[in-house]
Amino acid sequence: MKHRRVFAGLFSVAVVMSVIAAPQAVAAECQYNRQDLPLPAGATYVHTEGSSTNNSRIVGSYTDVNANRALLWVNSTLRVLPPAVYPAFDVFPEAVNNTSVVVGRQETRRPAGALSKAFRFENGAYEFLETGADEHSSAFGVNDAGDVVGTVWTDAAPSVRTVVVWPRNGTRKSFGVGQAVGINAQRKIVMIGDGSGWVVDTDTGARIELPGARHPVVFDNDRVLNYEYLPEEARGQITEWDLAGVRVGAHRGGYQPYGRNGSGTVFGTLEPSLGGTPTLWRTTSRSPVVADRLPSDYFYAEITDAATLIGTYRDADNSTHPARWLWVCA
Repeated sequence: MKHRRVFAGLFSVAVVMSVIAAPQAVAAECQYNRQDLPLPAGATYVHTEGSSTNNSRIVGSYTDVNANRALLWVNSTLRVLPPAVYPAFDVFPEAVNNTSVVVGRQETRRPAGALSKAFRFENGAYEFLETGADEHSSAFGVNDAGDVVGTVWTDAAPSVRTVVVWPRNGTRKSFGVGQAVGINAQRKIVMIGDGSGWVVDTDTGARIELPGARHPVVFDNDRVLNYEYLPEEARGQITEWDLAGVRVGAHRGGYQPYGRNGSGTVFGTLEPSLGGTPTLWRTTSRSPVVADRLPSDYFYAEITDAATLIGTYRDADNSTHPARWLWVCA
């Protein structure tokens, strides 16, 4: 899956976090331990791009001799995806499912601008998804059945993006102008367009509006998280919706959502006016992530059901490092 395009970096020391609900004496014995993910030799600008619904798979991106390449970590074991298929030069992964199917786009460099083509990668090969001769395409999310959500556009109107689904079986379906966010096991998609968010049943075409939903937005554990500005307070919050279009959470002071785990913990950042601190929200509390290397909101991040953090951090020399942070209690 993908819950774009939001991202956390992490840290090089143990982190104690008060947000985890536990007796005080136990909480004092718990900490986050960083586990850097393995990298190819010579790789630069390495970062996370997405993770699967059970978080056993992480997909990432890196630069190799001026070409963008894709990485896949399966339970922290590194796999390097093949280079782009000629005449394409760059591979930009976006999402991965629980069976290691990776989706994204390949780009062919041209004087008039890159030509983008959406792909689904599995069993060691790239499959290019249905794209018209006059179209560009990019994939942004994939479910465990291999159904893919993305967008298409043309050179004539590059800012007009149409949300499409490429089913595992069958022809491409279109769902109007907007930006694709993600797709779940029931082939419901989340998209942003027309000043609102939408949950769309791709089998029936039924649409449920999420009024005012706007970027940044993620789709995780069948919840939609987006930024909402509150003019009366001159600041915002992360608003949480279920797939019936009901607001089920308001995470005050939040700005950039990263993800939500099965226990209901939301990982994101505070408003810039509040310092932009990476933060965890639980049902009755919020607590900042305290570390010498705080998450970078430029990269993908997530929180797992085990409270592990996934993301990318920056070192003192501004180099980037993908990692997991394990919540460990003595």
